[in-house]
Amino acid sequence: MLPRRPFVAVAMVLLVWFVPLPAGAASVEDLEQKLKALQQQMDELKQQIKQTQTPPPSPPSPPPSAATEPPTAPSRTLSISDFKIGGYGSVRFEATDLRDLKSTFTFRRFVLSGDATIANRLRGVVELEFERLTELEVERTSPQEGGLRGFSQSIESSDKSEISLEQAWLQFALTDWAKFRAGMVLVPLGRFNINHDDNKWDLPRRSLVDRGVSVLPAQAAWSEVGMGFNGDIPIGRFGTLTYEAYVMNGVALDSSIETVARGTGELEAEVEIRPRRGTANIDVKNEKAGAFRLAWSPAIGHEIGASAYYGRYTPDFLPAARVWAVSVDGKTTLGPFEIEGEYVFTRYDDILRVARGFARAVSERAFEAEVPPLTTVIEFDLAGLAATKHGYWLDLRYRFFPAVMRQSILGRWFENPQFIVTARWEQVWLDGLVREVDFTGSELTSITKEHRFVDRATLGFAYRPVPLVVFQAAYERTWTDHGKSLAGVTNFLPARAGEDTANAFLFGVAFGF
Repeated sequence: MLPRRPFVAVAMVLLVWFVPLPAGAASVEDLEQKLKALQQQMDELKQQIKQTQTPPPSPPSPPPSAATEPPTAPSRTLSISDFKIGGYGSVRFEATDLRDLKSTFTFRRFVLSGDATIANRLRGVVELEFERLTELEVERTSPQEGGLRGFSQSIESSDKSEISLEQAWLQFALTDWAKFRAGMVLVPLGRFNINHDDNKWDLPRRSLVDRGVSVLPAQAAWSEVGMGFNGDIPIGRFGTLTYEAYVMNGVALDSSIETVARGTGELEAEVEIRPRRGTANIDVKNEKAGAFRLAWSPAIGHEIGASAYYGRYTPDFLPAARVWAVSVDGKTTLGPFEIEGEYVFTRYDDILRVARGFARAVSERAFEAEVPPLTTVIEFDLAGLAATKHGYWLDLRYRFFPAVMRQSILGRWFENPQFIVTARWEQVWLDGLVREVDFTGSELTSITKEHRFVDRATLGFAYRPVPLVVFQAAYERTWTDHGKSLAGVTNFLPARAGEDTANAFLFGVAFGF
Protein backbone atom coordinates (compact mmCIF):
# COMPACT_ATOMS: atom_id res chain seq x y z
CA MET A 1 0.00 0.00 0.00
CA LEU A 2 1.29 3.46 -0.87
CA PRO A 3 1.96 5.74 2.11
CA ARG A 4 -0.75 8.41 2.47
CA ARG A 5 0.15 10.03 5.79
CA PRO A 6 2.91 12.52 6.63
CA PHE A 7 4.52 10.40 9.36
CA VAL A 8 4.89 7.49 6.95
CA ALA A 9 6.66 9.68 4.41
CA VAL A 10 8.92 11.11 7.12
CA ALA A 11 9.85 7.60 8.22
CA MET A 12 10.73 6.65 4.63
CA VAL A 13 13.02 9.65 4.25
CA LEU A 14 14.72 8.99 7.60
CA LEU A 15 15.60 5.50 6.35
CA VAL A 16 18.21 7.05 4.07
CA TRP A 17 20.60 7.43 7.02
CA PHE A 18 22.62 4.47 8.29
CA VAL A 19 25.77 3.83 10.31
CA PRO A 20 28.66 5.13 8.15
CA LEU A 21 30.42 2.48 6.13
CA PRO A 22 33.27 2.74 3.62
CA ALA A 23 32.09 4.55 0.48
CA GLY A 24 32.47 3.40 -3.09
CA ALA A 25 32.57 5.72 -6.08
CA ALA A 26 32.07 9.29 -4.92
CA SER A 27 29.32 11.62 -6.06
CA VAL A 28 29.92 15.26 -7.03
CA GLU A 29 28.65 16.40 -3.62
CA ASP A 30 31.03 14.02 -1.82
CA LEU A 31 33.98 15.24 -3.91
CA GLU A 32 33.15 18.83 -3.00
CA GLN A 33 33.09 17.90 0.69
CA LYS A 34 36.48 16.19 0.37
CA LEU A 35 37.96 19.23 -1.38
CA LYS A 36 36.55 21.47 1.35
CA ALA A 37 38.09 19.28 4.05
CA LEU A 38 41.46 19.30 2.27
CA GLN A 39 41.31 23.09 1.93
CA GLN A 40 40.64 23.46 5.65
CA GLN A 41 43.61 21.19 6.44
CA MET A 42 45.86 23.24 4.15
CA ASP A 43 44.74 26.47 5.80
CA GLU A 44 45.49 25.02 9.23
CA LEU A 45 48.96 23.89 8.09
CA LYS A 46 49.71 27.33 6.64
CA GLN A 47 48.70 28.92 9.93
CA GLN A 48 50.92 26.55 11.92
CA ILE A 49 53.90 27.21 9.62
CA LYS A 50 53.37 30.93 9.91
CA GLN A 51 53.33 30.73 13.71
CA THR A 52 56.54 28.67 13.90
CA GLN A 53 58.54 30.93 11.60
CA THR A 54 60.72 33.61 13.32
CA PRO A 55 60.89 36.85 11.35
CA PRO A 56 64.42 38.19 10.65
CA PRO A 57 65.52 41.28 12.58
CA SER A 58 64.46 44.50 10.94
CA PRO A 59 67.22 46.90 9.77
CA PRO A 60 67.51 50.16 11.69
CA SER A 61 65.15 52.83 10.43
CA PRO A 62 66.74 55.92 8.87
CA PRO A 63 66.34 59.15 10.80
CA PRO A 64 63.30 61.14 9.79
CA SER A 65 63.85 63.76 7.17
CA ALA A 66 61.68 66.46 5.78
CA ALA A 67 62.52 65.23 2.29
CA THR A 68 61.53 61.68 3.11
CA GLU A 69 58.04 60.86 1.89
CA PRO A 70 55.81 58.78 4.19
CA PRO A 71 55.54 55.14 3.11
CA THR A 72 52.40 54.21 1.16
CA ALA A 73 50.32 51.11 1.85
CA PRO A 74 51.10 48.28 -0.57
CA SER A 75 48.45 47.85 -3.21
CA ARG A 76 46.72 44.49 -3.61
CA THR A 77 45.52 43.13 -6.93
CA LEU A 78 43.47 40.02 -7.40
CA SER A 79 45.35 37.11 -8.88
CA ILE A 80 43.84 34.32 -10.95
CA SER A 81 43.51 32.16 -7.82
CA ASP A 82 41.45 34.87 -6.09
CA PHE A 83 38.60 34.72 -8.61
CA LYS A 84 36.98 31.63 -10.07
CA ILE A 85 34.54 31.61 -12.98
CA GLY A 86 32.30 28.58 -13.28
CA GLY A 87 28.79 27.48 -14.07
CA TYR A 88 26.66 24.70 -15.46
CA GLY A 89 24.22 24.02 -18.24
CA SER A 90 21.76 21.34 -19.30
CA VAL A 91 19.67 20.29 -22.29
CA ARG A 92 16.98 17.61 -22.54
CA PHE A 93 15.02 15.64 -25.14
CA GLU A 94 11.54 14.59 -24.09
CA ALA A 95 8.87 12.40 -25.65
CA THR A 96 5.52 11.76 -23.90
CA ASP A 97 2.12 10.27 -24.64
CA LEU A 98 0.22 13.48 -23.75
CA ARG A 99 -1.71 14.75 -26.77
CA ASP A 100 -0.67 18.40 -26.36
CA LEU A 101 3.00 17.80 -25.56
CA LYS A 102 4.98 16.78 -28.61
CA SER A 103 8.49 15.35 -28.55
CA THR A 104 10.84 18.26 -28.05
CA PHE A 105 14.32 19.45 -27.19
CA THR A 106 14.47 21.82 -24.22
CA PHE A 107 17.38 24.06 -23.33
CA ARG A 108 16.78 23.82 -19.60
CA ARG A 109 19.20 26.47 -18.36
CA PHE A 110 22.67 27.93 -18.50
CA VAL A 111 24.15 29.38 -15.33
CA LEU A 112 27.25 31.56 -14.95
CA SER A 113 28.86 31.92 -11.55
CA GLY A 114 31.74 33.84 -10.04
CA ASP A 115 33.47 33.22 -6.71
CA ALA A 116 35.94 35.84 -5.48
CA THR A 117 38.22 35.93 -2.44
CA ILE A 118 38.18 39.70 -1.96
CA ALA A 119 40.47 39.70 1.07
CA ASN A 120 41.29 37.48 4.02
CA ARG A 121 37.93 36.19 5.37
CA LEU A 122 35.90 38.16 2.78
CA ARG A 123 34.25 36.26 -0.08
CA GLY A 124 31.77 37.25 -2.78
CA VAL A 125 29.64 34.92 -4.91
CA VAL A 126 27.31 35.66 -7.84
CA GLU A 127 25.21 33.27 -9.94
CA LEU A 128 23.15 34.34 -12.96
CA GLU A 129 20.70 31.94 -14.60
CA PHE A 130 19.42 31.98 -18.20
CA GLU A 131 16.49 29.58 -18.29
CA ARG A 132 15.03 28.43 -21.62
CA LEU A 133 16.41 31.63 -23.11
CA THR A 134 17.69 32.02 -26.66
CA GLU A 135 16.98 35.68 -27.24
CA LEU A 136 15.59 38.80 -25.63
CA GLU A 137 14.99 41.78 -27.89
CA VAL A 138 13.39 45.12 -27.07
CA GLU A 139 12.39 47.54 -29.84
CA ARG A 140 11.19 51.09 -29.29
CA THR A 141 10.45 53.85 -31.79
CA SER A 142 9.78 57.51 -31.08
CA PRO A 143 7.27 59.64 -33.00
CA GLN A 144 8.53 61.35 -36.10
CA GLU A 145 5.70 62.84 -38.09
CA GLY A 146 2.90 60.90 -36.53
CA GLY A 147 2.69 62.77 -33.25
CA LEU A 148 1.72 60.64 -30.23
CA ARG A 149 0.56 57.84 -32.54
CA GLY A 150 4.19 57.34 -33.55
CA PHE A 151 5.14 55.74 -30.20
CA SER A 152 5.63 51.96 -30.33
CA GLN A 153 7.37 49.35 -28.19
CA SER A 154 7.74 45.60 -28.54
CA ILE A 155 9.51 42.85 -26.60
CA GLU A 156 10.52 39.57 -28.21
CA SER A 157 11.85 36.51 -26.41
CA SER A 158 11.79 32.73 -26.56
CA ASP A 159 8.86 30.86 -24.96
CA LYS A 160 8.85 30.67 -21.12
CA SER A 161 12.29 32.26 -20.99
CA GLU A 162 13.69 33.75 -17.82
CA ILE A 163 16.78 35.61 -16.62
CA SER A 164 17.21 35.21 -12.90
CA LEU A 165 19.73 36.34 -10.30
CA GLU A 166 20.05 33.08 -8.40
CA GLN A 167 22.69 34.11 -5.87
CA ALA A 168 24.66 37.26 -5.11
CA TRP A 169 26.11 37.65 -1.64
CA LEU A 170 29.08 38.80 0.42
CA GLN A 171 30.38 36.64 3.26
CA PHE A 172 32.53 37.71 6.21
CA ALA A 173 34.04 34.70 8.01
CA LEU A 174 34.26 35.83 11.64
CA THR A 175 35.25 32.26 12.54
CA ASP A 176 34.81 28.86 10.88
CA TRP A 177 31.55 28.38 12.77
CA ALA A 178 30.19 31.94 12.34
CA LYS A 179 30.18 33.40 8.82
CA PHE A 180 28.01 36.43 8.19
CA ARG A 181 26.33 36.41 4.77
CA ALA A 182 24.20 39.14 3.14
CA GLY A 183 22.58 39.48 -0.29
CA MET A 184 20.55 37.15 -2.49
CA VAL A 185 20.85 33.81 -0.68
CA LEU A 186 19.44 30.34 -1.30
CA VAL A 187 16.73 29.53 1.25
CA PRO A 188 17.98 26.57 3.35
CA LEU A 189 14.76 24.53 3.25
CA GLY A 190 15.58 20.94 2.28
CA ARG A 191 18.81 19.64 0.77
CA PHE A 192 17.80 20.01 -2.87
CA ASN A 193 17.27 23.77 -2.90
CA ILE A 194 20.80 24.45 -1.64
CA ASN A 195 22.35 21.75 -3.87
CA HIS A 196 20.29 22.01 -7.06
CA ASP A 197 22.86 22.29 -9.91
CA ASP A 198 21.69 20.10 -12.81
CA ASN A 199 25.09 18.48 -13.37
CA LYS A 200 25.11 17.16 -9.78
CA TRP A 201 22.05 14.96 -10.38
CA ASP A 202 21.75 11.77 -12.40
CA LEU A 203 18.14 12.27 -13.61
CA PRO A 204 17.20 14.81 -16.31
CA ARG A 205 14.22 16.30 -14.42
CA ARG A 206 14.00 17.92 -11.01
CA SER A 207 11.81 16.48 -8.27
CA LEU A 208 8.08 17.15 -7.88
CA VAL A 209 8.45 18.42 -4.31
CA ASP A 210 11.02 21.04 -5.27
CA ARG A 211 9.96 21.99 -8.80
CA GLY A 212 7.20 20.14 -10.66
CA VAL A 213 4.45 20.64 -8.06
CA SER A 214 6.48 22.76 -5.67
CA VAL A 215 5.61 21.79 -2.15
CA LEU A 216 8.21 24.38 -1.23
CA PRO A 217 6.61 27.82 -0.75
CA ALA A 218 8.45 28.85 -3.97
CA GLN A 219 9.87 26.48 -6.56
CA ALA A 220 13.58 25.63 -6.60
CA ALA A 221 15.98 27.23 -7.11
CA TRP A 222 14.46 29.48 -4.45
CA SER A 223 16.47 32.49 -3.32
CA GLU A 224 15.57 35.54 -1.25
CA VAL A 225 17.17 38.85 -0.29
CA GLY A 226 18.30 38.70 3.31
CA MET A 227 21.17 38.19 5.71
CA GLY A 228 22.25 35.83 8.43
CA PHE A 229 24.89 33.33 9.52
CA ASN A 230 26.21 29.92 8.48
CA GLY A 231 29.09 27.75 9.59
CA ASP A 232 30.62 24.36 10.32
CA ILE A 233 31.04 23.10 13.88
CA PRO A 234 33.44 20.13 14.29
CA ILE A 235 32.35 17.70 17.03
CA GLY A 236 35.41 15.47 17.10
CA ARG A 237 34.93 11.83 16.26
CA PHE A 238 31.19 12.42 15.85
CA GLY A 239 31.70 14.39 12.63
CA THR A 240 30.51 17.91 11.81
CA LEU A 241 27.43 20.03 12.39
CA THR A 242 26.51 22.50 9.65
CA TYR A 243 23.94 25.26 10.00
CA GLU A 244 22.41 28.12 7.99
CA ALA A 245 20.09 30.78 9.44
CA TYR A 246 18.74 33.83 7.56
CA VAL A 247 16.19 36.62 7.88
CA MET A 248 14.74 37.63 4.50
CA ASN A 249 11.87 39.36 2.69
CA GLY A 250 10.21 36.00 2.06
CA VAL A 251 7.46 34.59 -0.15
CA ALA A 252 4.49 36.82 -0.98
CA LEU A 253 1.38 36.67 -3.15
CA ASP A 254 2.19 38.24 -6.49
CA SER A 255 0.28 38.83 -9.71
CA SER A 256 0.85 37.93 -13.33
CA ILE A 257 -1.29 39.07 -16.27
CA GLU A 258 -2.13 36.88 -19.26
CA THR A 259 -3.93 38.50 -22.21
CA VAL A 260 -5.64 36.72 -25.09
CA ALA A 261 -7.30 38.39 -28.11
CA ARG A 262 -10.43 36.46 -29.12
CA GLY A 263 -11.82 36.32 -32.63
CA THR A 264 -15.14 37.58 -31.27
CA GLY A 265 -13.67 41.05 -30.71
CA GLU A 266 -12.88 40.53 -27.02
CA LEU A 267 -9.53 41.09 -25.33
CA GLU A 268 -9.51 38.77 -22.32
CA ALA A 269 -7.05 39.42 -19.49
CA GLU A 270 -6.65 37.11 -16.50
CA VAL A 271 -4.88 38.42 -13.42
CA GLU A 272 -3.52 35.42 -11.52
CA ILE A 273 -2.47 35.84 -7.89
CA ARG A 274 -0.16 33.11 -6.55
CA PRO A 275 2.76 32.74 -4.08
CA ARG A 276 6.15 33.67 -5.49
CA ARG A 277 9.57 34.45 -4.06
CA GLY A 278 9.85 37.83 -2.38
CA THR A 279 10.79 41.09 -4.00
CA ALA A 280 14.33 42.42 -4.28
CA ASN A 281 12.92 45.94 -3.98
CA ILE A 282 10.81 47.41 -1.17
CA ASP A 283 9.00 44.55 0.57
CA VAL A 284 5.23 44.40 -0.03
CA LYS A 285 4.63 43.42 3.60
CA ASN A 286 5.82 44.69 6.94
CA GLU A 287 6.93 41.38 8.43
CA LYS A 288 10.05 39.43 7.55
CA ALA A 289 10.53 35.69 7.11
CA GLY A 290 13.11 33.37 8.62
CA ALA A 291 14.67 30.05 7.61
CA PHE A 292 17.02 27.67 9.43
CA ARG A 293 18.71 24.37 8.59
CA LEU A 294 20.83 22.16 10.84
CA ALA A 295 22.65 19.12 9.41
CA TRP A 296 24.84 16.47 10.98
CA SER A 297 27.48 14.70 8.89
CA PRO A 298 29.25 11.88 10.77
CA ALA A 299 31.46 11.25 7.71
CA ILE A 300 31.76 12.29 4.07
CA GLY A 301 28.86 10.77 2.11
CA HIS A 302 26.52 10.70 5.10
CA GLU A 303 24.23 13.51 6.29
CA ILE A 304 20.91 14.02 8.00
CA GLY A 305 19.30 17.45 8.19
CA ALA A 306 16.24 19.31 9.42
CA SER A 307 15.05 22.74 8.31
CA ALA A 308 12.17 25.17 8.76
CA TYR A 309 10.71 28.35 7.23
CA TYR A 310 8.19 30.84 8.67
CA GLY A 311 6.82 34.17 7.44
CA ARG A 312 3.86 36.21 6.24
CA TYR A 313 2.78 35.54 2.64
CA THR A 314 0.11 38.24 2.14
CA PRO A 315 0.93 41.81 1.03
CA ASP A 316 -0.21 44.67 3.23
CA PHE A 317 -3.49 45.25 1.32
CA LEU A 318 -4.67 41.76 2.38
CA PRO A 319 -5.26 40.35 5.89
CA ALA A 320 -2.11 39.12 7.62
CA ALA A 321 -1.57 35.37 7.09
CA ARG A 322 1.49 33.17 7.54
CA VAL A 323 3.06 30.27 5.73
CA TRP A 324 5.32 27.81 7.49
CA ALA A 325 7.23 24.79 6.24
CA VAL A 326 9.43 22.06 7.70
CA SER A 327 11.68 19.53 6.02
CA VAL A 328 13.79 16.51 6.91
CA ASP A 329 16.37 15.12 4.51
CA GLY A 330 19.28 12.72 4.42
CA LYS A 331 21.86 10.89 2.42
CA THR A 332 24.00 7.82 3.06
CA THR A 333 26.56 5.79 1.15
CA LEU A 334 26.86 2.03 1.45
CA GLY A 335 29.67 0.83 -0.77
CA PRO A 336 28.58 1.49 -4.39
CA PHE A 337 25.01 2.27 -3.23
CA GLU A 338 23.60 5.68 -2.31
CA ILE A 339 20.26 6.46 -0.71
CA GLU A 340 19.07 10.06 -0.64
CA GLY A 341 15.71 11.63 0.16
CA GLU A 342 13.76 14.65 1.30
CA TYR A 343 10.34 15.29 2.86
CA VAL A 344 8.69 18.75 2.91
CA PHE A 345 5.50 19.91 4.65
CA THR A 346 4.06 23.39 3.94
CA ARG A 347 0.96 25.02 5.41
CA TYR A 348 -0.78 28.26 4.37
CA ASP A 349 -2.85 29.68 7.23
CA ASP A 350 -6.16 31.56 6.95
CA ILE A 351 -6.83 30.96 3.24
CA LEU A 352 -10.56 31.69 3.61
CA ARG A 353 -9.87 35.03 5.33
CA VAL A 354 -7.33 35.90 2.63
CA ALA A 355 -9.93 35.11 -0.07
CA ARG A 356 -12.46 37.40 1.60
CA GLY A 357 -9.89 40.17 1.82
CA PHE A 358 -9.03 39.61 -1.81
CA ALA A 359 -12.73 39.98 -2.74
CA ARG A 360 -12.92 43.29 -0.90
CA ALA A 361 -9.74 44.52 -2.59
CA VAL A 362 -10.82 43.65 -6.11
CA SER A 363 -14.54 44.51 -5.62
CA GLU A 364 -15.62 42.67 -8.79
CA ARG A 365 -14.34 39.36 -10.16
CA ALA A 366 -14.97 40.42 -13.76
CA PHE A 367 -15.84 43.71 -15.43
CA GLU A 368 -15.99 45.01 -18.95
CA ALA A 369 -14.63 48.20 -20.45
CA GLU A 370 -15.43 49.32 -23.98
CA VAL A 371 -12.17 50.14 -25.78
CA PRO A 372 -13.05 50.24 -29.47
CA PRO A 373 -12.73 48.12 -31.43
CA LEU A 374 -12.21 45.54 -28.61
CA THR A 375 -14.22 44.72 -25.50
CA THR A 376 -11.81 44.15 -22.62
CA VAL A 377 -12.77 41.47 -20.07
CA ILE A 378 -10.63 41.24 -16.94
CA GLU A 379 -10.87 38.28 -14.54
CA PHE A 380 -9.08 37.76 -11.24
CA ASP A 381 -7.97 34.35 -10.04
CA LEU A 382 -6.56 33.40 -6.62
CA ALA A 383 -4.50 30.29 -7.41
CA GLY A 384 -1.64 28.13 -6.20
CA LEU A 385 -2.81 28.00 -2.58
CA ALA A 386 -3.55 24.90 -0.54
CA ALA A 387 -4.15 24.55 3.16
CA THR A 388 -1.36 21.96 3.27
CA LYS A 389 1.11 20.62 0.76
CA HIS A 390 3.42 17.78 1.63
CA GLY A 391 5.45 15.17 -0.17
CA TYR A 392 8.77 13.44 -0.54
CA TRP A 393 11.23 11.96 -3.00
CA LEU A 394 13.50 8.98 -2.42
CA ASP A 395 16.47 8.03 -4.62
CA LEU A 396 18.32 4.72 -4.73
CA ARG A 397 21.53 4.81 -6.79
CA TYR A 398 24.09 2.20 -7.78
CA ARG A 399 27.48 3.35 -9.11
CA PHE A 400 29.70 1.01 -11.12
CA PHE A 401 31.95 0.68 -14.16
CA PRO A 402 32.89 -2.76 -15.56
CA ALA A 403 36.61 -3.46 -15.80
CA VAL A 404 36.14 -4.90 -19.29
CA MET A 405 35.09 -1.41 -20.49
CA ARG A 406 38.21 0.41 -19.24
CA GLN A 407 39.74 0.31 -22.74
CA SER A 408 36.49 1.11 -24.54
CA ILE A 409 35.58 4.52 -25.96
CA LEU A 410 33.68 5.23 -22.72
CA GLY A 411 36.61 4.58 -20.41
CA ARG A 412 39.88 4.85 -22.29
CA TRP A 413 40.45 8.60 -21.91
CA PHE A 414 39.02 9.10 -18.42
CA GLU A 415 40.49 8.37 -15.03
CA ASN A 416 37.38 7.27 -13.14
CA PRO A 417 34.23 7.04 -15.35
CA GLN A 418 30.98 5.87 -13.79
CA PHE A 419 27.68 4.29 -14.73
CA ILE A 420 24.82 5.15 -12.36
CA VAL A 421 21.46 3.39 -12.15
CA THR A 422 18.86 5.49 -10.31
CA ALA A 423 15.38 4.58 -9.12
CA ARG A 424 13.29 7.49 -7.78
CA TRP A 425 9.91 7.30 -6.07
CA GLU A 426 7.93 10.50 -5.41
CA GLN A 427 4.58 11.38 -3.82
CA VAL A 428 2.85 14.71 -3.23
CA TRP A 429 -0.45 15.46 -1.49
CA LEU A 430 -2.38 18.73 -1.83
CA ASP A 431 -5.10 19.17 0.81
CA GLY A 432 -7.54 22.04 0.47
CA LEU A 433 -6.20 23.12 -2.94
CA VAL A 434 -8.00 26.31 -4.06
CA ARG A 435 -9.53 25.71 -7.50
CA GLU A 436 -11.92 28.65 -7.90
CA VAL A 437 -12.97 31.75 -5.98
CA ASP A 438 -16.23 33.53 -6.82
CA PHE A 439 -17.25 36.91 -5.43
CA THR A 440 -19.70 39.65 -6.28
CA GLY A 441 -19.06 43.20 -5.23
CA SER A 442 -16.98 42.89 -2.07
CA GLU A 443 -18.56 39.64 -0.85
CA LEU A 444 -17.09 36.17 -1.27
CA THR A 445 -19.88 33.97 -2.65
CA SER A 446 -18.05 30.64 -2.96
CA ILE A 447 -14.64 29.02 -2.78
CA THR A 448 -13.99 25.64 -4.37
CA LYS A 449 -11.32 23.36 -2.91
CA GLU A 450 -10.23 19.82 -3.58
CA HIS A 451 -7.82 17.19 -2.31
CA ARG A 452 -5.35 15.85 -4.85
CA PHE A 453 -2.27 13.66 -5.08
CA VAL A 454 0.53 13.31 -7.62
CA ASP A 455 2.77 10.23 -7.81
CA ARG A 456 5.76 9.60 -10.02
CA ALA A 457 8.13 6.67 -10.55
CA THR A 458 11.39 7.11 -12.48
CA LEU A 459 14.06 4.66 -13.61
CA GLY A 460 17.23 6.21 -14.99
CA PHE A 461 20.67 5.33 -16.32
CA ALA A 462 23.53 7.82 -16.40
CA TYR A 463 27.12 7.91 -17.64
CA ARG A 464 29.70 10.23 -16.08
CA PRO A 465 33.04 10.33 -17.93
CA VAL A 466 34.17 12.95 -15.38
CA PRO A 467 32.39 14.13 -12.21
CA LEU A 468 31.12 17.40 -13.73
CA VAL A 469 29.61 15.94 -16.93
CA VAL A 470 26.69 13.52 -17.12
CA PHE A 471 24.66 11.90 -19.91
CA GLN A 472 21.21 10.91 -18.62
CA ALA A 473 18.43 8.64 -19.86
CA ALA A 474 15.23 7.98 -17.93
CA TYR A 475 11.70 6.64 -18.15
CA GLU A 476 9.11 8.23 -15.89
CA ARG A 477 5.44 7.64 -15.18
CA THR A 478 3.37 10.37 -13.51
CA TRP A 479 -0.24 10.00 -12.39
CA THR A 480 -2.92 11.73 -10.31
CA ASP A 481 -6.54 11.18 -9.22
CA HIS A 482 -8.54 9.11 -11.70
CA GLY A 483 -10.36 11.26 -14.23
CA LYS A 484 -8.60 14.48 -13.18
CA SER A 485 -6.08 16.44 -15.23
CA LEU A 486 -2.37 16.53 -14.43
CA ALA A 487 -2.33 20.14 -15.62
CA GLY A 488 -4.19 21.24 -12.49
CA VAL A 489 -1.52 19.98 -10.09
CA THR A 490 1.75 20.28 -12.03
CA ASN A 491 3.45 23.26 -13.66
CA PHE A 492 5.11 21.38 -16.52
CA LEU A 493 2.52 18.99 -18.00
CA PRO A 494 -0.05 20.54 -20.40
CA ALA A 495 -2.51 17.69 -19.92
CA ARG A 496 -6.07 17.88 -21.24
CA ALA A 497 -9.16 17.31 -19.13
CA GLY A 498 -9.21 13.67 -18.03
CA GLU A 499 -5.52 13.02 -18.81
CA ASP A 500 -4.52 11.68 -15.40
CA THR A 501 -1.43 9.70 -16.46
CA ALA A 502 1.69 10.63 -18.43
CA ASN A 503 4.51 8.39 -19.61
CA ALA A 504 7.74 10.02 -20.76
CA PHE A 505 11.16 9.12 -22.08
CA LEU A 506 13.90 11.63 -21.31
CA PHE A 507 17.46 11.98 -22.52
CA GLY A 508 19.57 14.76 -21.07
CA VAL A 509 23.08 16.17 -20.99
CA ALA A 510 24.35 18.33 -18.13
CA PHE A 511 27.79 19.81 -17.64
CA GLY A 512 29.68 21.96 -15.18
CA PHE A 513 32.93 23.85 -15.45
